[in-house]
Amino acid sequence: MNAAIGSRNTVIGNRHRARAAAAAAFVAALASAGLGLGAPSAAADTVSVSYTCTGPGAPSDVQSLQVTVTAPASVPQGGTADLTLEAATQLKVPISVPAQAVTGELDLALGGAASGTVTATGFTNPDPVPSGSGVTLTGGTASVKLDAAGTTTFTPGTAKVHVFGVTVECAVSGSAPVAASTQVTAE
Repeated sequence: MNAAIGSRNTVIGNRHRARAAAAAAFVAALASAGLGLGAPSAAADTVSVSYTCTGPGAPSDVQSLQVTVTAPASVPQGGTADLTLEAATQLKVPISVPAQAVTGELDLALGGAASGTVTATGFTNPDPVPSGSGVTLTGGTASVKLDAAGTTTFTPGTAKVHVFGVTVECAVSGSAPVAASTQVTAE
């Protein structure tokens, strides 16, 4: 009787291992075909970008903005890269700012396998900003179709900030580092 139980356990164990191997092979086949169960996101790095700004109330010296761009790790050739962005400054606001009172746009220069510019919109301060605090804008998004195979890079460029009906325009001072990249895979 023990031999029969041992034989049955071996059959069940073999079935379990076969199902697990089949599942792993299925996921591997999807991934190699570019049909993953979800597009992997590249690690979002924060880069420091120096800006010179003009407009009412703009600071007269060069300001540092911390920009975080999250891009998909890869997209198929002809696919769309959906980007999310966040920007923060250490510049202290002189008065309290209500939630969603600050909005902005940020251009991203495309490099590597792509060229041109895409503008991220939708930035805002989701929470009130107390007087004397730095401002963080979140919710920036952009989408860009990538037609050429290879690595496409995204580099922060011109920024516009709108607060209390005033627009401040900011240009990169010097050069900005690449904030993210996406691998565009050939079909």
